[in-house]
Amino acid sequence: MAATGLHWARIVALALAIGTVAVANAAAAPPQVALPAAPADTPDTAVDALAPPPPRAVDAADLSAYVDGVIEGYMRRLGIAGVTVAVVDQQGPLLLRGYGMAAQSPHRDVDPARTLFRVGSVSKTFTYLEALKLIDAGKLSLDAPVNDYLPADLRLPDDGYPPVLVRHLLTHSAGYEDTALGHLFASAPESSLSLHDYLLNHRPARVRAPGTHAVYSNYSLALLGAVLARVNDVPFEALAERDLFEPMGMPLTTFREPLGQGDARSADARFQGLWSQGFKREGGGYTSEPFEYIAQIAPAGSVSSNAADMARYLTMLVNRGQLDGRQIIPAAAFARLEGEPLFRNAPDATGFAYGFFRKRYGQVQSLEHGGATLYFHSNLVAVPELGFGVFVSTNTDNGARLAAELPQLLLQRYFPRARDAALPAPPKDFATRGLVYAGKYLGERRPFLGFEKLLLASAATVAVTDDGYLTLTAGGESSRWVEEKPHVFRALQGPGRLAFLVGQDGAVTGFVSPGGHDVYDRAGTLDDSQLLIALIVLAALTALAVITGAWMRRWKRRNGEAMAAMRSAQWLYITAAAWLVLAVLLAIAAVGIVQGGDALMFSYPGLPLRLALWWALPVMLLTAVCIVQLWPAWRARTWGFWRKLRHTGAVAIFAFAAVLMWSWNMVGWKL
Repeated sequence: MAATGLHWARIVALALAIGTVAVANAAAAPPQVALPAAPADTPDTAVDALAPPPPRAVDAADLSAYVDGVIEGYMRRLGIAGVTVAVVDQQGPLLLRGYGMAAQSPHRDVDPARTLFRVGSVSKTFTYLEALKLIDAGKLSLDAPVNDYLPADLRLPDDGYPPVLVRHLLTHSAGYEDTALGHLFASAPESSLSLHDYLLNHRPARVRAPGTHAVYSNYSLALLGAVLARVNDVPFEALAERDLFEPMGMPLTTFREPLGQGDARSADARFQGLWSQGFKREGGGYTSEPFEYIAQIAPAGSVSSNAADMARYLTMLVNRGQLDGRQIIPAAAFARLEGEPLFRNAPDATGFAYGFFRKRYGQVQSLEHGGATLYFHSNLVAVPELGFGVFVSTNTDNGARLAAELPQLLLQRYFPRARDAALPAPPKDFATRGLVYAGKYLGERRPFLGFEKLLLASAATVAVTDDGYLTLTAGGESSRWVEEKPHVFRALQGPGRLAFLVGQDGAVTGFVSPGGHDVYDRAGTLDDSQLLIALIVLAALTALAVITGAWMRRWKRRNGEAMAAMRSAQWLYITAAAWLVLAVLLAIAAVGIVQGGDALMFSYPGLPLRLALWWALPVMLLTAVCIVQLWPAWRARTWGFWRKLRHTGAVAIFAFAAVLMWSWNMVGWKL
């Protein structure tokens, strides 16, 4: 904060000095001969120079006091180590502020003019703008197949779906599953692949036809970055510097990271010592976390920047592409951003305008994008209609709420047009009519073909209250919604909208997330991960009971027992033992995953999990043998009804658990 005060003091001092010189020069100037009046259609430059600047969009003093109070409240309540903020109007910064610490050993305060925060997926907006400029210049076609712009080894294979077009990369609608574990972040510079190698080695599967749904995809943006680099014949990091960062005067903004001198993508010496540490809140304090390397997927998320540079960026956005009298983004190209979004998952859902989210606040719409790494949470919101923009970033793992909510608070405080109309009262019959929406849903932004499906699946539950509200529970948090029109709901708190999807038969099939970047489908019986876990536990208990029963019967005479029935029992004993071993291996893997925390993002799958899932294969095969061996058991005359029932019940539990495990990709080759 001290640095911010010094920054503004210098600006005020410079303004006063310029004003004093101007007054002195005017007093000393000799009298001038009167000139004829200029024609009415000729601009009077002297008068224009003396005209007062237009009023600011917001009173800076009130803004400063309000933001200080809001942020300090969030920091105390949530335990956030550091925050950086930029608020601008069309004339430039209204507020540049840093709060808290950027490092603790040794201590370093957040400086809005120097401290670098990792902005995560806000990085994508620069990639989008570079693509938009090429599209406007005719060098890139929205409706051309992506393969037209890729080298031979990176071209997307024919996987039975129509080709991916450039527009699909800009709208997250290419149809990719979403994977992340072990490759999205790197823990050391030497682990950071080149963009080319990443795209080649970590290509996710396409699981739906392009243009079906917008489902957020980091891979799509990395692929778009490769397209841009090849079209321009310039490395991506250098391309962003040449076309965006340098023209906008953003010297401390970069896609580069401290990768070492041997890597052409490495940041130069001027960035050294400026990065904020990332923090984890634990035990009432903060743990400093290692640098998160994202160079391998740079176009999707590797940017580091400070509040001062991001203020320059925001000022360009709220001035519709202009900054300091220069047209950074051609006017026609910027008009595309403010036009109808390229894609929406539903008519009332948040749409994608060349990658930017087009979110509605009252009567106005934003151009915005959020971003997160493991420890940083950021948000960029520009509203050209209001000439107002906000950037906020936090450096702590629990800072997401502040980043998400501050821009909305400022818009609704200072701009009546950004406030939603009063909420309608819940319809009286909605408590019963709304039951068509109730149930469990599973997000499409997840892995489909690998075991990550279980670890990264996003589930949501929709319910209806007795007083006619809809409740949405996801990610451990619940929110309330009120019906605005058929299949569209407004949030009780905030401007969000929830749009449900309906099939041709009129049945509700899913909903679009309030952000517009994911679709949640109704979950079937096999889509419930809690049922999977319950069945594995039940299978383990059943296995324990089977082995215990076998031990208790070990001295009983088996005279007259058919050999086939004995084999059926022995196969069940062997299968039960295998299930017990599997349960132990899965428990060890689960403990390692929980204790490892964020390590799973850097190193996956790990030996315990690998052993468990490869062991699952013989367990499933043994279970299949037990199913085949049911017939001799049922025919055994020496077995009583209850023994046959117990035997059949055990096999049924093993079989059902195996089916669920197969459904959730719990086999070794699907890691």
